[in-house]
Amino acid sequence: MHQIYFINFGNGYLRKMKNYILMWFAAVFFLSSCGVSKNTSNSTKTTSSLNNELKDKNRANITLIQRITQLPGVVLYNNLPVINKSSNSFGSVGNQEPLYVLNNQVIGNSFNSINELIENYNVKKIIILTGADAAVYGTQGSNGVIKITSY
Repeated sequence: MHQIYFINFGNGYLRKMKNYILMWFAAVFFLSSCGVSKNTSNSTKTTSSLNNELKDKNRANITLIQRITQLPGVVLYNNLPVINKSSNSFGSVGNQEPLYVLNNQVIGNSFNSINELIENYNVKKIIILTGADAAVYGTQGSNGVIKITSY
């Protein structure tokens, strides 16, 4: 009736087929792992640009006095920003307000005068100067200097 034929490829043929299949899988694995990696500086740029965007949005929500008192070494004393040079500096008599400089123009030692001149959202940068850095402004800068740069 029906005859069944067996084809004997031998052990050599099967061994070669196994080797080809293993080599094919190894090649696919190797080539798939050789993908392009992401540049980490792009993620850093994205993070820093997001931080800058957040600062820009918050600029309108934070008052000038809040921005100044967020800087290290500045504290509120009688609702005015004062540069804290030492722990016993608040006991001295007289005006302890720092000198305010707006766009390299000396404004004076009154926070109210600087607050009337500039809106808080127009402030680009605030720098605190003390010691030898403030000595450039003479005796006016003896309590420190708050330099404000606007846009």
